[in-house]
Amino acid sequence: MKGPGIKDYLQVIENLKREAIEKGEAYLEINSKELHAHVSPNHATMPTCCQAMYKHMLEGDEILQKPKGNTGFGSHLTIRFYVHDIEGRKRMFPNKKRGRPAKSEEEKLAARKAKMKRNTEDLSRLITNWLQAHGWEYMENKEIIEAHHEEEKWIINVQGIKRGRKQSLPVKLSEVIKQIDDTHTHYSMAFNDSISYRRQWNEIPKAVKSSLNMSVILADKKGNIVEI
Repeated sequence: MKGPGIKDYLQVIENLKREAIEKGEAYLEINSKELHAHVSPNHATMPTCCQAMYKHMLEGDEILQKPKGNTGFGSHLTIRFYVHDIEGRKRMFPNKKRGRPAKSEEEKLAARKAKMKRNTEDLSRLITNWLQAHGWEYMENKEIIEAHHEEEKWIINVQGIKRGRKQSLPVKLSEVIKQIDDTHTHYSMAFNDSISYRRQWNEIPKAVKSSLNMSVILADKKGNIVEI
């Protein structure tokens, strides 16, 4: 047979507090060993007994004697419960909420923007490090990297992760085409590597990519860079 639960202990403590108020007493002292013997003489429910006592503590109540050991549970726990202004005092040990506290809509929006900015910045950093390692000098302007090496010029449009509906690579390519000034400059779009982007890039005719002097740069999760 199952022994008493925490609700049983909470109800008994509440009744004892009510009795103390009716008698005009200032406080009530409860010992866990005595409470356990009263509520659960035939079952070992001491941890539940102590949990109920802690739950009933309000600001200003005192722990007169702590249990032995580090668990906080035991037969020596003795608490002095003051019975004045019970409704007005806050609980000393509020229930712990599971998980993270809920964010407001403003906080969620700010977090999304920060994540998108961070992903774009990380991708830009990977590419600029890669360019530098291969002897390229560069300048950055928002999401555009302009690189130079001897007589060569390379414009890289860093896509990163952007808010809103995910656009296909051909749609992004059409936006970049509007920025092309001449076919002597090498143009690239940079993405976080994905199977879909690779497939979409391969579907574009080679003649088109060659005439535009266009390529894509892909960065995987390990920071490896590849140009296609």
